[in-house]
Amino acid sequence: MKAEKYGELFQYLKEQCSLLLEDIVFVSNISEWCADHGIHEHDSKERPFKLISEDGKRLRMLIRKHIPDTVIHERINALWVRSQLISVAFDKADVLDSDRKIMAFLFLSEYATSLPDLQEDKLIEDDWVFRELKRLGFF
Repeated sequence: MKAEKYGELFQYLKEQCSLLLEDIVFVSNISEWCADHGIHEHDSKERPFKLISEDGKRLRMLIRKHIPDTVIHERINALWVRSQLISVAFDKADVLDSDRKIMAFLFLSEYATSLPDLQEDKLIEDDWVFRELKRLGFF
């Protein structure tokens, strides 16, 4: 999926997350970009989004220009698995029924990693992301 075609969506989400205009950077490969800028990146070269802080204060969202369908499927499948831990009757992944919602979910999921109140718990992060998606009118 070409992430750049969702530029307006990312601008909207950026404003909601209080990121500055220049704080969204489209890159070909997040791992390579991080290596070129001296930032440790332990995730695979396929990572779709990465929130970084080069100076310890200002956050920047790196967005991979082209996100392979397999990567999107892996991230949605992981959400499905986490969702099943809470309830087998309701699958959060089912409500991500458009590419726009999926891109918003991925963006907000990465942003959630910067919020200390979420305690680096993926289930709590998922809850926060879905509350945000609802608040922002995606559902």
